[in-house]
Amino acid sequence: MLNMILTKEEYISYFCDTDAYIKREYYERYITRRLAEEFDMKYIEKRKRWCTEWKNNRRFVVELEGCGTAFHSFLRWGFNYDFIPDINNAKKLVWHRTDNSVKIQVDDSWHRHVEHTKDKEWGFTEEELHNPEKCMFFRFEIPNYTSDIEFALKYIYGVVEQNILFMKSWLDGQKTIDDAIQLLIKRIGEDPVWVVRYEQHVLAFLYAKNQNLETAMSTMMKRYDGNEIPRVIVKNLTQLASVSSSFGGDEKA
Repeated sequence: MLNMILTKEEYISYFCDTDAYIKREYYERYITRRLAEEFDMKYIEKRKRWCTEWKNNRRFVVELEGCGTAFHSFLRWGFNYDFIPDINNAKKLVWHRTDNSVKIQVDDSWHRHVEHTKDKEWGFTEEELHNPEKCMFFRFEIPNYTSDIEFALKYIYGVVEQNILFMKSWLDGQKTIDDAIQLLIKRIGEDPVWVVRYEQHVLAFLYAKNQNLETAMSTMMKRYDGNEIPRVIVKNLTQLASVSSSFGGDEKA
């Protein structure tokens, strides 16, 4: 089931030509069990996310995106850092340290592990969109509708297992803050502007945590297009860089 590729006709008959919604609770327990087994993660029901305990200022987080609002949902994962706040409209820092505020700040998903092509303007072409043999999209995402719930669950379990392999691969390459910094530097040259701005924000705090205040400030300046950085952020970056890092670039996270 893990590597099964349906034909176009099979996929349409099981997942497209139907109005029967696959309720999340049908497969949520499976995801919860597998993430607990593989990564010792707990399920935060209120937030509909899974996370590990804190270790070296970060925790591993997994969530489902697009559930109930799209034809497919996909698993997204990454790190939540206890030293990286966001700034709200009132220019106050908002932290993500509790279960109710858990947030992925350095992220990953299957899209970054598998080469796939899509129409530049509209995404997947019509042929790809309904043909699993030509579209990786169908192999690694969770369908939201089905004509056969028993078959769909087996299919979803295979999708989850494949994503777990991607998670392990990603975690193997993310041991230190320096690893996260290099990942974001690469992403900033590839991702759309609205994504890059937040990545620059996160990257600046990672630099500060590594006690590199000068680069942290220059990175944050890019996030604000050279305009004045909010004072509360400047103050926090300065404080973060001035204290001893709990784990440096050469230490494992």
